[in-house]
Amino acid sequence: MLACSENAEGCVASEQFQLSVALGAGQRSNPLYDGDSFPMLILPDFSYYTDTWFIDNGTLGYSLVQHDQFAASVVMRLNSEKGYFQRWFAGNVITMNSAGALLPPEVEIGTEKTMSTVSVEQVKKRPTAVDAGLQFNWFGEQWQSRLNLWQDINSKYQGQNASLSWSRFWPLAGGQFDLSTTLYWKSAKLIDTYYGVDDDELYYLGRYDGRASWQPELRLGWQKALTSRWSVLTFYRYLHLDDAMTDSPLVQDDSVQTWFVGMVYRFY
Repeated sequence: MLACSENAEGCVASEQFQLSVALGAGQRSNPLYDGDSFPMLILPDFSYYTDTWFIDNGTLGYSLVQHDQFAASVVMRLNSEKGYFQRWFAGNVITMNSAGALLPPEVEIGTEKTMSTVSVEQVKKRPTAVDAGLQFNWFGEQWQSRLNLWQDINSKYQGQNASLSWSRFWPLAGGQFDLSTTLYWKSAKLIDTYYGVDDDELYYLGRYDGRASWQPELRLGWQKALTSRWSVLTFYRYLHLDDAMTDSPLVQDDSVQTWFVGMVYRFY
């Protein structure tokens, strides 16, 4: 969201706290071997903007330039890449070494695992990285666009990532339909940190070095207000993973698919 003119779509008023919670059914798929899908039952959405700083869900920012159709900000957030790993690293992580003291994990007959694939449970814990960078927003009455440039600032993967998105809004069936496209770029160091395989992790596999990745995403959504507080929300997102990701022995699928259907209650 943005602090912008009253007629623009997807904007919030300055000095106003906004909080809503979506309740329903949905999930985000996990492209990793043995990575379970993430259930989406409760989706909070909150934001607060002032003339100079803002918090928008997980992004903290400071506005450098603020005009009716353009904004530039310094922003900070947690890198989201660990989200595919975090849920399954609660004390049951198996750290393999290259000393040869441990045999390769047994593979059950009938599964698709081979000696060239790696379960998410077999690798070391991935780091929690903090990104900071610049955000540029352009917006109009029925569209908005955003460019983000990020740098790892706590030296967890020592790389960069970026995204460029465009969204369009239309009235449909008494509600609002939105179409969004996003292109993500992730540096080789980022991909290698999370999806690479080191020599000291799994000695029976050769080292896998990550490469820079381009990942396009498409999102379709629809929301309809029922009352001043309640609305219906549904959306679907498809993220395509390129060879830089799928060549990793950790990655099983070439896409991440997210869907949700539910009700939204607006508190503020």
